[in-house]
Amino acid sequence: MKGYIRGLNLIDLVSEKHKVLREKVSSDSGDPLNHTETHILAKLELHGRLSISDISRRISISRQGAQKVINALLERGYVETVQVEGNSRDKYIALTAEGLDVCRRMTEIKQKIEQEISAKIGEEQVKLLKQLLAEDWL
Repeated sequence: MKGYIRGLNLIDLVSEKHKVLREKVSSDSGDPLNHTETHILAKLELHGRLSISDISRRISISRQGAQKVINALLERGYVETVQVEGNSRDKYIALTAEGLDVCRRMTEIKQKIEQEISAKIGEEQVKLLKQLLAEDWL
């Protein structure tokens, strides 16, 4: 596997590492959330509330796809619909207390994984990697 990874270009290398990290977060969480569900929860945590159309644009899926995932999150009690005063047309989606708790647990898991990575490659390397990934080069 190492030989395969070492031969990848930057885009594929980042994609492979992303996939492994997402799988680790998911398996460590104990919550059976898929990538799209966690992506929607993260966007809602960041922005507070969003319309279904906003969510679909921000995560690059169809509105129908976003609606399907949101319906599953509604059933599990992670999100709720809210009306905005003066806007009877649009429904907004917001995190429930349970949804906020899931996001908090995911953040704790990500912090733990980051600490594990720091233990393997060094704290300065992680700091540099985060700095490089945060730069505006795309």
